[in-house]
Amino acid sequence: MCSNDAVHILEIIEYIALFYICIIDIRKKIIPDRGFIILVIIGLLKGMINTNIEGYFLGMCVYPMPLIILYILEDYFKKELIGFGDIKLMMGIGGNMGYKSLAEVVKFYHVVYFIAGITVILFMLYAKYKAKKAEYIPFAPFLATGFIMRVLNIQII
Repeated sequence: MCSNDAVHILEIIEYIALFYICIIDIRKKIIPDRGFIILVIIGLLKGMINTNIEGYFLGMCVYPMPLIILYILEDYFKKELIGFGDIKLMMGIGGNMGYKSLAEVVKFYHVVYFIAGITVILFMLYAKYKAKKAEYIPFAPFLATGFIMRVLNIQII
């Protein structure tokens, strides 16, 4: 089996794991450890196949940093901004993307926050129209969508 074929098989498993994580986050409002562990293992295997272990570990450390800052700010705002499961998911996604440059990290977060912002505005307008209080909005689908758009090199901004 060619190393390229192995990477493609790992990417298929990776997308299935992301889909599983998104469904669980939407239904149960939790990110399962099983999905996170699968993403970490796949990222490590891809890093070994591509001989880029440093990029794997740097990606796991750099990509979740903005979310860690939001998690720390929860104490200041006295409000839940983001769950720790989202940080774990971002570690798995960062390991799979690998660290190339800071510009790549910024592009990724631009896509994620752009999609999340539009969706939240629509959700809040819907909640206002239905006279309901805005509730929990899962963040995993936005992270997964941003990851897929960066992998496929789809540019919206």
